Amino acid sequence: MSALRDAKVLVVDEIAKNITESKALYVVNYKTLDVASLQSIRNDLAKQGVLLKVYKNRLVKQSLNKLNHADLNDYLLGQNIYAFAKEDDLTTLKALVKFKKQFPAFELIAGIYENKVVDAKALNEIAKLPSYEESLMILGNSLLSPIRNLAIGLNELVKQGKVSE
Repeated sequence: MSALRDAKVLVVDEIAKNITESKALYVVNYKTLDVASLQSIRNDLAKQGVLLKVYKNRLVKQSLNKLNHADLNDYLLGQNIYAFAKEDDLTTLKALVKFKKQFPAFELIAGIYENKVVDAKALNEIAKLPSYEESLMILGNSLLSPIRNLAIGLNELVKQGKVSE
């Protein structure tokens, strides 16, 4: 084989490795985004354990075919950047949606979330869900609310003199 072909095989293997090691993969179109903005996004996402890479769509399609995620191939058109969520898939998705608001040229296309191929509309809906930590806070507040209300009510009864301490 030629050296160029060997290099492409290595890139396909690297992509496949990144996909299998990640909790989620997000495909983002960045066609009109300037380099400084892209570097800023890359640095912010790296702090969250996200690998942001630019690959040729053809090489990504080969990797997806190897991993039985060929459904995502239909979405791979134009200039795409690939976000591999290594640590937290939902937090990464929320960050990408936030960047979309900040940089309109940054367009979420599709992705692999919980081992299923999903489109941009579904990803935007998923991004609205509370994260694990937010869910725990909601649960904690709902469990403490009746106790808090009971304490407030008993305190009011003591203030009114209907109950003694």
